[in-house]
Amino acid sequence: MFNFIRRLMRFSGKDAWKLKVSAALSFVEGILQNVPIIAAFLILVKIVDGKLATGDAWTTFGIILSSLVVRWIFRRVFVQLQSDAACYVAARERIKIGDLFKRFPMSYFTEGNIGNVTSVVTGDLSFAEDYGMTKLDDVISGLISLVIGCAFMLWIDWRTAITSIAGCILAMLAFGALEKVSMKHSALRQEQAAKLTGAVLEYTEGISIIKALHMSGDAAKRMNRSIDDACCYAIDFEESMVPPVTRYLHCYALTIAVIIFIASWLCWGGQMGLPMMIILALFIFQVYRPATGLATSASIMRVMEAGLDRYEKLKEVPIIDADGKDIPLDRFDIEFKNVGFSYEQKETLKDISFKVPEKSMTALVGASGSGKTTIANLIVRFWDVQQGEVLIGGRNVKEMTCDSLLKHIAMVFQNVYLFHDTIAANIRFGRPDATDEEVFEAAKKARCHDFIMVLPDGYDTIVGEGGGTLSGGEKQRISIARAILKDAPVVLLDEATASVDPDNEKYIQEAISALVKDKTLILIAHRLSTIKNADQILVIDKGRLVQRGTHNELIQVDGQYGSLWQHRQNAQSWRISARQL
Repeated sequence: MFNFIRRLMRFSGKDAWKLKVSAALSFVEGILQNVPIIAAFLILVKIVDGKLATGDAWTTFGIILSSLVVRWIFRRVFVQLQSDAACYVAARERIKIGDLFKRFPMSYFTEGNIGNVTSVVTGDLSFAEDYGMTKLDDVISGLISLVIGCAFMLWIDWRTAITSIAGCILAMLAFGALEKVSMKHSALRQEQAAKLTGAVLEYTEGISIIKALHMSGDAAKRMNRSIDDACCYAIDFEESMVPPVTRYLHCYALTIAVIIFIASWLCWGGQMGLPMMIILALFIFQVYRPATGLATSASIMRVMEAGLDRYEKLKEVPIIDADGKDIPLDRFDIEFKNVGFSYEQKETLKDISFKVPEKSMTALVGASGSGKTTIANLIVRFWDVQQGEVLIGGRNVKEMTCDSLLKHIAMVFQNVYLFHDTIAANIRFGRPDATDEEVFEAAKKARCHDFIMVLPDGYDTIVGEGGGTLSGGEKQRISIARAILKDAPVVLLDEATASVDPDNEKYIQEAISALVKDKTLILIAHRLSTIKNADQILVIDKGRLVQRGTHNELIQVDGQYGSLWQHRQNAQSWRISARQL
């Protein structure tokens, strides 16, 4: 319990003072909770002694009413403080972990960690927000009730006090065993919950492929197995908690029974007055009620601690720019020096060296899987090179923070992702402080203004998650508008015209021309016609740089580029012939 309190305080950070104040108010409120019983005891004493007067009744009523008012005020304040702390802490930690995600190496997100990340952000932090602060109140109330109960028993009779203390010691020993069981199974339960989240995400994100290949039954079975496993772990968790919880509750039940027996025996022998015995019989149930409630709180506390363990482990993932600095750049040429890179055990780039002059256009071509996109990813530090150096403006990108690097770079990906927001907000993502006029101008340059205005709400139209309500070409143009608005000095285009139909390709070419004017441009393209005017073309094959030069230079020599150009020319004349019947 004390470890839970310390950990919650540490997790709360600068808002821990709210919890400390609320704990103090909860302590006083817990004491005042017993005022009605004490007042009832005094009334009973006067009744037995035959000294009860009207004034005593009014005085007792005033005391009880005053205690209720003070309790209401205190509870109102400490619940407000707890709620504020819960909301602010959870919000702050979500923002903090979101900032860390931007600085994680991309390898972390490709190693089966998506379910774990989702469970931490949507599950663990929400669980701490909803239950953590309220459980702190339960723990404090439970501990206070034990202290007050033992003190009251000592005031009544030393024999009841010894019985109460012995019962509390036995209960705490049982609670320790309960916590051990809870700690063991709660970690397994959280781990299984992460696997279930991952399985659900995989199923929903791949639902189009599942349906297209008629694999919905098999995929559903795999997800159902994950659900069944999570269910079994949850049931095992609950079943494992039954014996220790029962032992813990029996300690208090036995203590209450013994105390009532001792009080009755003392009253029968004339060593305790009847009012005292009656009040004791009533009070003993009240004093141990918060303590017995700790049994149900134990599992919640352990689940929350398991969630915090997973959250803190997530915060310990090495960030890619831990040693980076905010370095200003005054030029934007790019250079690769003897770069080698591997995805796990698969070598992707081998001794790559080239220079991209500032304000020039460099095209990367080659077969799928040759390493073109990897080169772009290394420039923006989605991954870091294992060998050699990547330089921008003469500075190694490893010396820079991700933010100071990426503010100089605009990327248009092959697979465009749009957020579940308005079209204007998705374009403004390139520069959040842009005005509406600047957004409209960027959209016009990207040749997407016309189709946006045809939509029901124009720029205020909400696009589905991932941009699912728009066509591939429309998403591509919005992505280009976003890059135009950012107006970064370095532009990376990864298959920027891959999803554009032939009718719109001319307009996209014009949009790209507007985007890359006076920029350092690296273009990845399979459509070789789009790179004929490149200042240099780099041909990548199996992770190696095998050719470089302009289009005219490369088609005049034997090599892979000439072969690719010829294949592309042949593909353009390909037609489907009518089948003869």
